[in-house]
Amino acid sequence: MRALSVILALGVLLSACAPSHPKPGDVIVVEGRVTLKGNEPFAVAVLETEQGHWDLLGLTRSQILEVQSRTVAVIGTVVRAPGDGSPAQLQVNTIR
Repeated sequence: MRALSVILALGVLLSACAPSHPKPGDVIVVEGRVTLKGNEPFAVAVLETEQGHWDLLGLTRSQILEVQSRTVAVIGTVVRAPGDGSPAQLQVNTIR
């Protein structure tokens, strides 16, 4: 019985330490490399991170060209969370 209590306590502690997944509406900071994917006029700015890819929304063409192929930190609002079958999307608030 004591072993079961210890296992349950460890499960609760480990789940509390696990990173939470962003949900639509969350404001997050993501670091990665900006690339341009696709062909004009349908090219999309994409932030490539260790965890996956984010389509970046709300950038002008000149902003994209300024940060293309650079590693940046993006502060933005989650439009579509990763893992629901479609590309994750982030509405950009700030790029550093």
